[in-house]
Amino acid sequence: MNSILNDKTLFEKNIKNFTDRFPALAEMYSGIITELKNNDVQFGSKPFPFWQIEMAKNGKLTASEIQHGKQIRLHSSYNPEREAQNAINQNDVSAKGTSVFLGFGLGYHVIEWAKKYAVTDKKLVVIEPDPYYFFTSLLFLDWTEVFKVQQLIIVIECPPQSVFSLLEPADRINMGNEGVSDCYFFDFNAFTNHADEYFETLRTLIKRNLKKNEINAATLKKFGKLWKTNSEHNKCQLEILKDISEYEGCMKQSKSPFILAAAGPSLQKAIPEIKKIMAGENAKLICVETSLHILLKNEINPDFIILSDPQFWAYRHIAGLKAPESILITDISAYPAVFRFECREIRLMASQFPIAKEFEKAINKKLPDLGTGGTVASVAWNFAYYCGAKEIITAGLDFSFPGKQTHVKGSSAEQTYFSISNRIKSINRLSASAMFSANPQTAVDYNGNEVITDSKMKMFAWWFESRIAACCDVKCTTICCESMKIPGIEPRKTPF
Repeated sequence: MNSILNDKTLFEKNIKNFTDRFPALAEMYSGIITELKNNDVQFGSKPFPFWQIEMAKNGKLTASEIQHGKQIRLHSSYNPEREAQNAINQNDVSAKGTSVFLGFGLGYHVIEWAKKYAVTDKKLVVIEPDPYYFFTSLLFLDWTEVFKVQQLIIVIECPPQSVFSLLEPADRINMGNEGVSDCYFFDFNAFTNHADEYFETLRTLIKRNLKKNEINAATLKKFGKLWKTNSEHNKCQLEILKDISEYEGCMKQSKSPFILAAAGPSLQKAIPEIKKIMAGENAKLICVETSLHILLKNEINPDFIILSDPQFWAYRHIAGLKAPESILITDISAYPAVFRFECREIRLMASQFPIAKEFEKAINKKLPDLGTGGTVASVAWNFAYYCGAKEIITAGLDFSFPGKQTHVKGSSAEQTYFSISNRIKSINRLSASAMFSANPQTAVDYNGNEVITDSKMKMFAWWFESRIAACCDVKCTTICCESMKIPGIEPRKTPF
């Protein structure tokens, strides 16, 4: 047995193939590779005290591992190759464009996948947080077929959020069968228990995003007809209006921050601070259409306004208002009256609806895509990042009901409550319905106090969490500490 384990020829072959495909990774982990080359590989010896290597009944190598105090078999003790073949053949891998392995033991399953799909255009993603586990597996099995896969991604020692951004780019359009929705996950507990916290975090991110994609699909089904009607009516705007491309990277050389004014209840208290930052630090201000009314009322003129909702109710938030110093950013799926809004200029971004993209192709025009995260605030954040902002300051990004308030004072939503309320349906009753009708939950704000939220708003907050984690080159702060705390966003200390 030891003579089989001590044969370095196979390892050197695998390392050469690995280095040819991934020279940067090979250099990064050269120390571990050298350590494995120079050590005798025996049962329980370093550098892999985690596996017990055995001979299966059919003469192939198999392995087991002590996990949580129990001896767990990673592969069959009879025929590990056939076990892997059955796992690949019995699962509906062919229906997905990407196969993702969360851990892999010695690598039998990955190798069998490569034998079957290496010549196709399918993508293979192999994830292992512990570099010793990955490189030790190269001692025992021939990974040549794996390294032949054209679209091969090997993820070693990478944070879960960064791994997820490979599978689901944050600026991707989540309306079609793409990203995580187009992945088949090979997830076996025996291969992941050695790093269960890491893989559980990754599983949570995957589940959240699949849920988000379900919501987007439901949105497409619900509003598809409206989007089609609006897009057909507004397609002429593609030839008339400019797009936002000239703003790409415009803030990269500036130290001024970008303020994102969402429409949560805490925005009211943030008004004085917004004025101070705009005056003292020459900050740019982008707002969602729902917060425009309260900003104009307080004599604050945003630089940019984002409107990405095709419904009439989104237009209603800006109906009757004028913003002569502001640029409105929207897409051709917006309610047609939006394009009559009185402002400095209207600029176009790409629509998330497929038919709008067909109109773009028809005139050979590709608009910048700001993606989607379920809310107009996420589009606004993407625009600030698109501009190259070094710091994005959020205000009113509550995703909760601070002080048990449902809307910012003076918003059109609040005015609607006043207009439809009566002795039976009081304003308090309408607010309570909005607060508790969507699976209410609790969270904490930036001061550590409990706030009421719901599952849908937590989903939106998670988008910001994952997006910010994937964009390490921008600092994210908030001036509204009553908002639900989003990891990656810190309370801001005004420098004056």
